[in-house]
Amino acid sequence: MWTQKIQNDFDRIALHEQEGWNHNSHYHNFLLKQLPAHCENVLDIGCGTGLFSRLLAKRADRVIAIDLSPKMIEVAKQKSRQHPKIDYQVADILQWEFPVKQFNAIVSIATVHHLPLENLLHNLQTALKPGGKLVILDLLEHESIQDKMSDFLAVPLNWIFQTFKNRHIKQSPESVAAMKEHLRTDKYLTLSQAQRIYTKSLKGAKIRKHIFWRYSAVWQKSSAIP
Repeated sequence: MWTQKIQNDFDRIALHEQEGWNHNSHYHNFLLKQLPAHCENVLDIGCGTGLFSRLLAKRADRVIAIDLSPKMIEVAKQKSRQHPKIDYQVADILQWEFPVKQFNAIVSIATVHHLPLENLLHNLQTALKPGGKLVILDLLEHESIQDKMSDFLAVPLNWIFQTFKNRHIKQSPESVAAMKEHLRTDKYLTLSQAQRIYTKSLKGAKIRKHIFWRYSAVWQKSSAIP
């Protein structure tokens, strides 16, 4: 039931998706800097309309981009006709059969809060090649006064970016309503919860809080051959 709601939400959002600046795309360059300059195989979990997948395709031989929403994948394919390296797949990542030691990098943006993270991290660790990189960006819940104080910077900066970077984009009432309905049931980790889960599952994982209500988790699998 929960998975079906998420799919329905994003099928609806896909109909009105506009690729302007947002709190996820703001960190695309940061995420790319965490990855190798060249990869053979990359997995993108929760690819949406494929904006980041297309950036990954510039430095990878093959990108497997997965999303639960058929409508998102449909739009992604339409926007990616000039990117034959991307293999878009409609799939529930919880049911997906992870290959062993196949990917040089695995990335996910604003997706893992929908998933049982500890179970997922085990599968991602298995699917990475030795020396491979896991890079995750996801939403963050406030837990302290310091978190709330960061809004004094984030809120005006958000208004500035929205005003100047998205000045040619007008959101329809349908788009606003679709996102509002999805956010109504979203739940996020706090920073301390994220740190606890990632460091327990992935030794040496680096967790960082970011200004626009996001955190990143970066981890590199050991190159040592067991």
